[in-house]
Amino acid sequence: MRPTPLTRASVRDLPTCCTDCVFWQTLRGGADWQRRAAWADRTERDFGPWGRVLADGDEVRGVMQYGPSRAFPRAKVLPAGPPSRDAALVTCAYVTGDGAAEALERLLLEALADIKARGMKAIELFAMRYPDEVDPSERAHLNHTLFDLEMLERLGFRPVRQKGQVSLMRLELGGLIPGLAERAKAVLGELRPLPGRTPLPA
Repeated sequence: MRPTPLTRASVRDLPTCCTDCVFWQTLRGGADWQRRAAWADRTERDFGPWGRVLADGDEVRGVMQYGPSRAFPRAKVLPAGPPSRDAALVTCAYVTGDGAAEALERLLLEALADIKARGMKAIELFAMRYPDEVDPSERAHLNHTLFDLEMLERLGFRPVRQKGQVSLMRLELGGLIPGLAERAKAVLGELRPLPGRTPLPA
């Protein structure tokens, strides 16, 4: 499977549920193709690619969206929010097919590599702890706005704050912890960005 940057050009290849979603881009909206296109145009112009797509041949296996936390108004009003102003926020992911858990982790590590290379201080996500009886593969499948807290803990994320079942999780990017560096090397080969990255402004 090959990762590619998520841009305006690649949106047309995404699953239908991802092409017009403005959940994170608005305070109340759900789906609006025109608002989504306007947001994508503005975000790509200011920040460059705003996520990653994982493809197996012509089939999209996964999508992950991220960027500076200020680009996502919904994050300000979520339980356990708002995210930190110095962090990049991973907002959502869509993963399908066999090996969904591995694909989700691959996307997250790709995002981490890209965000670190852009010089941002930390990465944050909203998460919840699933019941033990829910298999990791079920936790990874299809749509995510709340990520698997146990997976994030294994990668070195720590809670910023919690409200109810929702936690805001954070990983400092100044220096990678040994366990995360080893996992990234096993999954990605090396923790590095894709070619053609654009640094994000502070």
